[in-house]
Amino acid sequence: MLDSCKITRVAGEPGPVDPDTGLREPAPTLTVYEGRCKVQTYEAHESTPEAGDHVYTVQRYYVHIPVTAPPVEVDDIVTITAAVADPALAGRRYRVAGLLHKTAATARRLLVDEVTG
Repeated sequence: MLDSCKITRVAGEPGPVDPDTGLREPAPTLTVYEGRCKVQTYEAHESTPEAGDHVYTVQRYYVHIPVTAPPVEVDDIVTITAAVADPALAGRRYRVAGLLHKTAATARRLLVDEVTG
């Protein structure tokens, strides 16, 4: 695993709405894991859901982290903080969509989605 990532989890409710901007303060987050990782795609699989009048593209990937990393949960956010072989990966964000468990695992493999558009 040559890349680095940070995995965060929402740890509370969003804050109040700012009366001047009309924007809600984001919910606080907790860092679950920070360290080595690898981004992997297992096959091309994307979908283009619609919400309102907008079409999004959802691409499915794996993110591998050490098997000794703390437990991760569905809906945690993985942010790639450094990428050796492909600098374009740095800054990409993925939502954990599934947890894959197996006997004799050599890495914790997280099924993740990247939503763009």
